[in-house]
Amino acid sequence: MTLSALRRRRLAWLALSASLLAGLMALFALWHWELARGERDARQHAATRLNFYASTLNAELSRFQWLPELLARQARVRIALGEQGVPPAATPPVIPSDERDAASAAAPLGSSSDLNQHLRRVARASGAAAIFLTDRDGMTVAASNFDEPDSFVGYRYDYRPYFIDALARGRGEFFAVGNTTGRPGYFVSAPVLGAEGEPLGVMVVKVSLEALEDTWRQAGETVLLADANRIVLLASRRNWKYRALEAIEPQALDSIRAQQQFRGAPLTPLSRELEDGSLVLGDNHELAASEIARLPTAAMGQRYLDESLASGPLGWQLHFLMPLRPLYIQARNVVLVGLAVILGLAMMALWMRERQARLGLIRREAVMMREINERLEERVAQRSRELEATRDELVQAGKLAALGTMAAGIAHELNQPLVGIRTYAASGGKLLARGIASAATRPELTARAAESAASNFTRISELSERLADMIRQLRVFVRPASQQAPVALALAPRIDFALELLAERVTALDLTVERDALPRDIIVMGEQVRLEQLLTNLIRNALDALEGEQKAQQADQQSDAPENKRAAPRLRLSWQAWPAVASLEGQPGGCLRIEDNGPGIDPALRATLFDPFTTTREVGEGMGMGLFLSYGLARDLGGLLRLADGASVSEPADGSSLSEGSSLAEGSSVSEPAEGSSLAEGSSLAEGSALGGACFELWLRTPASEATHAADGTEQYGSGQQSVT
Repeated sequence: MTLSALRRRRLAWLALSASLLAGLMALFALWHWELARGERDARQHAATRLNFYASTLNAELSRFQWLPELLARQARVRIALGEQGVPPAATPPVIPSDERDAASAAAPLGSSSDLNQHLRRVARASGAAAIFLTDRDGMTVAASNFDEPDSFVGYRYDYRPYFIDALARGRGEFFAVGNTTGRPGYFVSAPVLGAEGEPLGVMVVKVSLEALEDTWRQAGETVLLADANRIVLLASRRNWKYRALEAIEPQALDSIRAQQQFRGAPLTPLSRELEDGSLVLGDNHELAASEIARLPTAAMGQRYLDESLASGPLGWQLHFLMPLRPLYIQARNVVLVGLAVILGLAMMALWMRERQARLGLIRREAVMMREINERLEERVAQRSRELEATRDELVQAGKLAALGTMAAGIAHELNQPLVGIRTYAASGGKLLARGIASAATRPELTARAAESAASNFTRISELSERLADMIRQLRVFVRPASQQAPVALALAPRIDFALELLAERVTALDLTVERDALPRDIIVMGEQVRLEQLLTNLIRNALDALEGEQKAQQADQQSDAPENKRAAPRLRLSWQAWPAVASLEGQPGGCLRIEDNGPGIDPALRATLFDPFTTTREVGEGMGMGLFLSYGLARDLGGLLRLADGASVSEPADGSSLSEGSSLAEGSSVSEPAEGSSLAEGSSLAEGSALGGACFELWLRTPASEATHAADGTEQYGSGQQSVT
């Protein structure tokens, strides 16, 4: 691994470690922020609820603040206390009759029975738990519950703060558990004063606050009311009552015991306060096992936020406790959501990185593929150019090869005129010499010799013209084919030219050429040189097959096998024309059939017959380019060359599609004429050769208009004259 790779790897690990550390710090900060936000919202909610509960408590207590003082001013109360130790007035005041009900109508005003009934009526009307009257020694002389088993009548309460404060300060308030009834309540008192302002006794009203506890409990919230010693007076959970929120001082505990405020309750601590002001319930070593067992399971060991508000008399505090567990759970959930977001972002970052890597790889592959394609296109273009050049060379080589074949036949044709020229030249010279010698003696011989010499010179000129024509045709044939537009040509002279070039081989084979079905007036569209070369190749191909057949026949004759006798070589040329041919895109055309009685085409060669270098001749006797070049020449002429034996024949390997500008429909069938065309009776273009050998069909176009023939061999088309050679 190189140094740069190691450095990149270390940087990647450092970046990953820094990202993890930053993520952890972010999660930690998020946890603290969410916890602080939750605590802040909880405290705001607690403050709102405390204000509501404080207003409810104050409203409940204020209802009874005036009642003890009002009752203490009534005459029957003072009369009742005067009868118990204070001399009554000389003339008692007259009490209106509406202050007495039917139950106490018979009782004297100010008697115990009258006062008890009156206190009962007032208690029921005001909603107080109990109303009772004590003398100045603390003994109860009348009570609203006088007829109940736990009546206050006859009990002394001089140890209660509400009695002591009423006599000392003119008003008393106290919360305690009743020693007689065992039910807690808020006591409010006022002194009963005599005529001279001396205290006769104390009027006490007991208010029950249990309805408030029921309201707190139904709301499902944790609410506590503690006194100045932080002892729970009221609570939404009953088993928390009369527990201390913190340890009680011994002096305060002695005072509570002396006043019998909580009727012997243990007053054990309920919670432990932490440094942040929160409370932990059930997590105090000072709690006895029996006390812990009485705590709710849900409250054991839980931390609570303590929000308090001063409310009511005597330094009371209203506490609203909120469990911290939901806040921790909410903070934990937010942290989990943050962790999920971080993980999601990390996964997205990894995915983006992987995607970028894939895109980079795809781009590199695309660049490579583009470069490869460009190189391939360059190679294909170069190879195409090479193939085109090779094709042109092959065409030219085919022409030169054909020229060699024609040269052998033309040599004989040229030799005969040359012999004649020499003969006529020598004879003319002798005739001229003879005429000159006899000019003086026999003048008539001189004229006859001159006429004979002129005839010889005329023949020499004709033979020379024939030689020049042969040489001209050879020169035209050797030059590369031009891209001339097709013209109307007579087909018969082109066939004659090809047969003349191959006349020596025709004579050597003793070949019978049948041209009965080939009219002399056939006109086709094409180019003279290409058409002559195409016809020469096709006829030469037939001659090659017949030569092989002749050699085989000679071998059979030497073996004296009569059953192996073969027919004489035959070559048949026939023409069939149609007004419109499907293979020529519906244009007028026709088919030249060239058939022989040779051995035919091997079925194994039919699929590759028109491919280059396909040959059945011996090595050195042919390159296998004849039919390939012939196929291309037919295509260049706007026609088609095929084997008419019903077998499937492939197109050349250089590309089966026709060249640009070719009028043949690609992939069109040539085995049937166009609809509406007529065939000669009994003829078929797909039955093969009637002679038993190979049969090639050369499809050529014909002029669109009917040709008219002149007597001098010219043909007229439309409005113009065109000479046909």
